[in-house]
Amino acid sequence: MKRKIHIWLMILVLTMALLLAACGSTATNETDSADSSAQTEETENEAAETEEEAAPEPGEETWNTASEYSATLITTTSIRWLSVTVGTGEDEVNLTWYSPSEETGQVLWTTADDEDFENALTFDAVSTFASEVTSGYYINRATVSGLAAETDYIYKVGNDDGMSPVYSYTTPAYSDSFRFPVLGDPQLGKPVDELDNQKTTFKRVLNKVKYHFADTSFLMSLGDQVNDFDDTEQYDAFLNQAALYSLSLVPVKGNHEIGGSQYSEHYYLPNQTQYGTCDDENDGDFWFVRGNALFLVLDLMDAVKWGEHEQFIAEACETNPDVSWRIILCHYSPYNSYEDYMENAANIRPYFLSFTSAYDIDLVMTGHDHAYSRSNFILSDGSYLEYESPAVDPEGTMYVTLNSSSGSLYHRPSAQNEISFSEYREAPEVTDVQVTPTSLTITTYEAETWEIVDTFEIQKSGE
Repeated sequence: MKRKIHIWLMILVLTMALLLAACGSTATNETDSADSSAQTEETENEAAETEEEAAPEPGEETWNTASEYSATLITTTSIRWLSVTVGTGEDEVNLTWYSPSEETGQVLWTTADDEDFENALTFDAVSTFASEVTSGYYINRATVSGLAAETDYIYKVGNDDGMSPVYSYTTPAYSDSFRFPVLGDPQLGKPVDELDNQKTTFKRVLNKVKYHFADTSFLMSLGDQVNDFDDTEQYDAFLNQAALYSLSLVPVKGNHEIGGSQYSEHYYLPNQTQYGTCDDENDGDFWFVRGNALFLVLDLMDAVKWGEHEQFIAEACETNPDVSWRIILCHYSPYNSYEDYMENAANIRPYFLSFTSAYDIDLVMTGHDHAYSRSNFILSDGSYLEYESPAVDPEGTMYVTLNSSSGSLYHRPSAQNEISFSEYREAPEVTDVQVTPTSLTITTYEAETWEIVDTFEIQKSGE
């Protein structure tokens, strides 16, 4: 009997010991797990802080700050020279492409989650015609409409004889507050032996545009996209850029695009008129609206037709009477700072003095100089007023002339009475324009370092 009791006591003791050991192990595991979770959270926080600290300050960036925007180039297919340009309103885009097929082309457009294009909308080309300058190719032009705000889309162009790769396009918020980047003369191909380097630099500039301005969908280029109007290789260098497949371009015609129909063949533009036509009937003045701003794009290449631009502006303003801002985009500047171009500026100046005052133009943005400058506010008689930023309800029009965006050419500005600020830099630049119902802010950056070159704000009090 005693022996049985003794055995049961031993079993009880062993059982209790095992239970205690198990409890201790569980407690240890829970503690270790808690410690591990705490360490993980601490590590993640430290990593986030390190990443935040690692973001370079403006002026300290490099080209590598912006990751490369990648897409399959159009040249991998039979389709060539795709351009995406602005539509009349923000829910439209225009597309142009060259195809070896004479059959009418289409745009297939759908939301980004419809990868197989099962629910894609089809937009037929509104015109398909043989190129006058590129033998064996037919030019297709189409308008995509009905785009929803803040939506990721994908698209491709072509027909049964051949389609382009798939590209992405994201619409911004449709608002009276928006922004857009502006580039001065890329002029790819000046000099011609630097074309490859210029193409690379321009690609880096576009990467910075995508990196810093993810909330925009259109990009302005103020003329001389190429150096030689009839050089196919230069158009290849300009248009075959991954970033440009995802942005609506606003290409202004420059003096290096005079001479043939290449400019008008490559770009399908909204509300284009016969005012200011130069080489053919398809390169005249055009306009479009974004938010509460009317953009008036002038083709100044034919001096004989400089008097026509006021009529164009009058009609566009009459069509869009309720906008808050009126902005002119053109290549030549009547108020610049490069000495060799002063004669041309003086010749064109009377026309601008007339229509900028008659139609309350707030801002004129130009290229051509390859030197950055910002004017004082020019009045109708050619005199000017000086304002500090922010300028509240300023009288007159401000002119901003941009530097090169590719590094193809730089000029040294000279001091001019009408010019408030100018600066010589041998570095590509990008200008950011931010628009609200009551303000217009223009900030120019050195593209590689993102150092601020100049900034100025115009305000409207509404009084």
